[in-house]
Amino acid sequence: MAILVLNAGSSSLKFAVYDEKGPGERLRGQVSGIGTAPRLVCGEISKLLPAATTYRDGLAILLAFLRDEGVSQTVLRGIGHRVVHGGAAFVSPTLIDDTVLTTLDSLRSLAPLHLPFGIGVLRDMRALLPEVPQVACFDTAFHATQPELATRLPLPRVYRDKGYRRYGFHGLNYEHIVSALPAQAGGTLPRRLLAAHLGSGSSMCAIQDGKSVGTTMGFSTADGLVMGTRTGSIDPGVLVALMRDEKLTLDQLEDLLYRKSGLLGLSGISGDMRELLASERPEAAEAVEYYCYSAARHAASLVPALGGVDAIVFTGGVGENAGPVRSRIMAHLAWLHVPPTHVHVIPANEELTMARHVASVLALTPEA
Repeated sequence: MAILVLNAGSSSLKFAVYDEKGPGERLRGQVSGIGTAPRLVCGEISKLLPAATTYRDGLAILLAFLRDEGVSQTVLRGIGHRVVHGGAAFVSPTLIDDTVLTTLDSLRSLAPLHLPFGIGVLRDMRALLPEVPQVACFDTAFHATQPELATRLPLPRVYRDKGYRRYGFHGLNYEHIVSALPAQAGGTLPRRLLAAHLGSGSSMCAIQDGKSVGTTMGFSTADGLVMGTRTGSIDPGVLVALMRDEKLTLDQLEDLLYRKSGLLGLSGISGDMRELLASERPEAAEAVEYYCYSAARHAASLVPALGGVDAIVFTGGVGENAGPVRSRIMAHLAWLHVPPTHVHVIPANEELTMARHVASVLALTPEA
């Protein structure tokens, strides 16, 4: 028996297949370029798909591909879906039914750029494989252990009752770090851990005794660290001025904050850290330095939540692969006196966390 996990983005659908007991990874790949130049990639296999491929089409093509690889519907024990936002309603992996889907639909406004993809793929997969249990795995759930103080926004209290609070994201990968780090850290999890998930989307998390006690992303995925194309934290007065003086509409402002800023905006070259590190242009160097300095400042802001730092972990595409970025951030944090042997690199693996969640949820669910 096998578990399929799906991670839907704005133009891609990542997938992985695991053995139910283990779980050991069998396959990993993605259907990318949906809406532009769709392609299915898995290991050495790369198949160009019809230009008109939609998410529903992509799922059907994926299921046909999996059948050819020996993973048919009869083999699938369950399917896990990464859902970016669970709000206050969902703080643990949840078996999907119609009531849960209705509640998820009501949360779309909390993550309008992300939730529609996850929910849409979840609904499509239920239609394609109605007999296979589907489990939603929430990126916000890991941060449900934050103290109430850490979740507040300095707004009138009436807004908190409407859901305006700090949630935090990248929780599935932070869970993976908590699980994987002991093997690198002498068999035990450091009590006060600072974890940096650095990629096109970036955040940091203060983890004490394996639980989130603070994180840099808050109400939205645009908060905290500078990212590939997102601003990270920004003076709210700037947003008011942009709308007032530059006459930006809400849609234009959203596009600016999420897609045209960050490393891309700072450099005017690219939002890809690899391109910036390879570039000899001064704008690229300035953007990288700003990124590292900003990351260190946000790391320092999490220290009070921990009362000190015993170890630091880097993860995500930039955190794992950009040694110069790690070095510069650590140089800014030298005052923490964290020994090099206590600085770790752990490859991101949200899919493994999701597979474990699916196995756990289904173990508590009687067979039909």
